[in-house]
Amino acid sequence: MRFSKTATRLLMLPMVCALALIGASPAQAAVQRTDRFSITQPHFDFGDGDLGNISGDPKADGRLEWDLVNGAWEPRLLGRIYINNASGECVRVQMVITYQNGVVVPYTDSASDFCAPNGRTWYSDVDFSPVSSPYVANVVVRLQSAPAGGWSFSNEGASAPYFAPWWLP
Repeated sequence: MRFSKTATRLLMLPMVCALALIGASPAQAAVQRTDRFSITQPHFDFGDGDLGNISGDPKADGRLEWDLVNGAWEPRLLGRIYINNASGECVRVQMVITYQNGVVVPYTDSASDFCAPNGRTWYSDVDFSPVSSPYVANVVVRLQSAPAGGWSFSNEGASAPYFAPWWLP
């Protein structure tokens, strides 16, 4: 009888270790879709890459990635915001999320707030993912500006609404 208990324990040990490893694995994010877009306004832009010399618009689009993590949507904004020839102006991005129940919540990326010290071209990188929810229906990205020191931001431009991947066939 003693031999069978030892054999049983030896057989159970690898199974217990395997289950522990499966339970301890981190959440896996999978990008389900990427929407590419730019917001171009006089003196303020969102996109990626450098600004075009003649047009002053970003040479590449910014990205809105739709990550699916454990059944919850995590919209993630990646790109750059630019201030071009606007001394003393500040800029930031805001992600406005509409949930399935119709509730609309604006999330402001305070990490992207920056001000131009002079009239040259300035930019700041954006990597913003404010929410994780299975109920996200769509996202609109706003580009906002304010005079330095004023901190009363106004909307300069906005993206089209981008719907969560589950919403569209």
